Amino acid sequence: MDDLVTGGSIVDIVTFHARRRGGKTAVFADAGDPLSYAELDDRCRRFAAFLRSRGIAKGDRVVLLLRNVPEFVIAYFGAIAAGCVAVPVNYRLSPPEVAYILADCAASVVVTTSEQFDNVAGQEGVRGVGNWLLVDGRRAGSLPFGDALSPEPASAPPPTAPDDVAVLLYTSGTTGFPKGAMISHRNTLFNVDSCRATLGYEEEDVGLLTLPLFHVTGLHSQLVALLACGATVVLQKEYDTGQVLERIARHRVTALFFVPAIYKLFTLRNDIGCYDLSSVRIAAYGGAPMAPETIEALNRVMPARLHNCYGLTECSSLGTVLPSEFALTRSESVGLPVPGTEAEVRGADGGALPPGEPGELYLRGPHIVRGYFGAPEKTRDAIRDGWLKTGDIARIDGEGFVYILDRAKDMINRGGEKIYSLEVENVLYMCPGVAEAAVFGVPHPVFGEVPAARLVPLPGATIDPEKIRAFCRARLADYKVPVQVGIADRIPRNPGGKILKKELRREWENRSQEEAR
Repeated sequence: MDDLVTGGSIVDIVTFHARRRGGKTAVFADAGDPLSYAELDDRCRRFAAFLRSRGIAKGDRVVLLLRNVPEFVIAYFGAIAAGCVAVPVNYRLSPPEVAYILADCAASVVVTTSEQFDNVAGQEGVRGVGNWLLVDGRRAGSLPFGDALSPEPASAPPPTAPDDVAVLLYTSGTTGFPKGAMISHRNTLFNVDSCRATLGYEEEDVGLLTLPLFHVTGLHSQLVALLACGATVVLQKEYDTGQVLERIARHRVTALFFVPAIYKLFTLRNDIGCYDLSSVRIAAYGGAPMAPETIEALNRVMPARLHNCYGLTECSSLGTVLPSEFALTRSESVGLPVPGTEAEVRGADGGALPPGEPGELYLRGPHIVRGYFGAPEKTRDAIRDGWLKTGDIARIDGEGFVYILDRAKDMINRGGEKIYSLEVENVLYMCPGVAEAAVFGVPHPVFGEVPAARLVPLPGATIDPEKIRAFCRARLADYKVPVQVGIADRIPRNPGGKILKKELRREWENRSQEEAR
């Protein structure tokens, strides 16, 4: 497997291990029998044969609108084996949001559930989808996913170049419209090597995969990276802290990847001592720093190496990783650039800044994606001369350790889920009676922060906050809906007209403290 990065394909991961350790369990899920590597390889090749039989050509997009279930894994590797591009989509998005992505990528196939089919298939803009495959039943105009596992497995996959696009992952942008990051075989397999080198994945590992597979971390730094090592992946369909702890103990899980809030929930449980967590040797986290007291509490219940990780969809997952020996002493750092890559902090003029100076973080290396699907101008804005403009404010110390100081403009980080304020504001402006809208992050004890909104009504209009939230729920993913909607006669702005979101957060916190007295 060592030559995969330079000349291999994602498909080689499954076929290699099917031949070498075919009887070993590759995927274990809540329901159904475990899938061995040989069984996974067989079903992936059968799905690839089905796609070819339906005239799905190399480069066509196959959308995966699913939770963490075995069918996702089969469809992901099977689509790529057919030479197609796999497009995992967030199942928590509203039907109009899903429809936008299906139309934007010109999806040929959608693998999903009956519920999602009922919600999405009739949306404007998706009528070009010719094949709907349902994992849990049948609807008019669709096929059961089981019927797509052709009785004749496909032969060798079509020729694939390392820089061919294998995956489109949609990431929200400050314009409010998601962009499809084009991730190649080379990008993905380089991330596999990054996980091996920094996190230490091995063949004997058992990884618990609770992060959603539509997210770059769950997909690339867990599913693909672990399977590439010949490890076993335990899929959890929905997150529940008690179930996570039970699975760790039952499956002797060795590798975890969560946001810090989840680890904090572990340490707050009175029954944590009832679970045997002694098998865990890797506990990676990202999205925010972990408090030293949480690190110390974790060290008391599991013998794991802790790694703070930073990455983006546009760098195929890992950008930097903090070595475990610095988890406490450099707890605010996201670590060092992964081997074979570079990180640089630049000023407003685009010039590199000296160590310790804050500026915008740029990354360069084999992990940087090819660009955004169908959006050359956005690609040029984000990637120049191989350098990715992250939009995050950071500093790099004299030893090369990276510290993220602020997030991309107006971005809210809800337990690792990125929420762009403008996207929510665009929906709020659609609400009847709204003249002005501002969305900002407010503190939350578990998720770190959650979205809140302040609205200014049109003259003579009355705004009901709960009706506003219901309006948003019908058009946005649930985690993007403001937890609180405040009504005011003004929104604070600077002389240039820019909304002062720090002032909004400060006012919200002051009001919350007064109400708590």
